[in-house]
Formats: sequence, structure tokens, C-alpha cells
Amino acid sequence: MRATYLIAGAVVLALVAAGVLFGTDFFKKNPFSDDSASEAQLLTQLTDLSTSGGYVATFTDGDARKWRLASGHRLERFSLGDQNAVFARLTSSTPMDGQSVDWAKQGLSWMLPLEFNNKANGLKVEIGIVARQSQSNGADSMSVVYATRQAGNSGWRSIPLGPKFALKTFTYTVPKITPGTYSFEPMLAINADPSGSGKSIELLGAYVKIVPQGG
Repeated sequence: MRATYLIAGAVVLALVAAGVLFGTDFFKKNPFSDDSASEAQLLTQLTDLSTSGGYVATFTDGDARKWRLASGHRLERFSLGDQNAVFARLTSSTPMDGQSVDWAKQGLSWMLPLEFNNKANGLKVEIGIVARQSQSNGADSMSVVYATRQAGNSGWRSIPLGPKFALKTFTYTVPKITPGTYSFEPMLAINADPSGSGKSIELLGAYVKIVPQGG
């Protein structure tokens, strides 16, 4: 176990410096191998969205800095067999404040670029998350919110989860600011257990994209 900490040490320090807090057991071998093939396929489909104008955040080393974790929540990363891919387990052990607009303090969050708010000004966006119940003390749903942090938000959505990874999506129409432009970055926040009882979900990643007009 000590060797694992030594190997991951430099990465952990870099993440802490960037304001990201992962669980103590930073990187583990995936103890569940039955779904590895489908997990890898879903991850490929997820990352492919970045080439078609979408924004994607996974839990690979390259994407780790995109995520922020609030106090009272835990994030662990697991490798997918021998493949160069990972998933993360999010555990929420503090009650969620559904009335707060301080989204970053409600769980795991991802801040998107300011330019996306302006590209999506007045348009519909699609939010997608690949997730499942944790195989240990799993939650049967996750709570998700997309917020412009300026002119509106989707409200917390409770999204049912099953035992296998699946893509879960919802849409939100970004309020149109006219005249003018957005001044704040939009954010996606995820909470595994609004009651704060310590249940967990597992995540492969998330994306946000603009829905083509007429879609």
C-alpha cells in the first residue's frame, strides 16, 4: 500500500495545489472486471464528443484538474483492468443544501469555460453523465445541477441509477442575455447522496454540449 502512495504522491500534491481533493486511496486496481469491455466502450464514446464541439471531463490523469471536491465528500479512482482508463467512486457524507447557489460546496463539481456560456446563450444544452450505483453501499440515484452561475440553473435533478454503467442525460435551455454577454463560467455539480448518509455512486465521466437547433 505504501508503494501506491509513493507513486501517486506527486499527482496528489499537484491536485491539492489546484484545489482538488481526492480520497486517501488515490488510485486502485478495479476490483470489478465483469463490465470492463462495456466501460471502455462508453468511455471512448464519451471522449469522442470533445471532437464534435462538446466539453468532456473524465477521471484520467489529464482530466483530473477539471474536478473540484467539496468537504464532506470523497472521491476514489479505480483503473479499468489493464486499459488506460479509470472510473471514480463518489461518496457523499454531508447533507446537501438544495437551496444554496454555492454549487461547488454541494459535492463534486466541474467548471466549464466562460466561452461555453456565451456560445450557449439562449440555446438548449445537453448534459450527459455516465454513471451507476456503487457496488458497495450504492445510492439508487444521483443529484445533478447545471448552473450558468449568472442567469439561471437547471435545479437539482434526481437521476435514477442501475447496477451497470449507463449514459444519463437531461437538457436545459440557457437563459438569453441581451444585450451583453455572460461574465461567469457555467458549472456542473454532482451529489451522490443528498441525505449525507455516505452512499456512493460510480462515474466514468460527463459531457456538456449544445443541442443543434431543431433538436
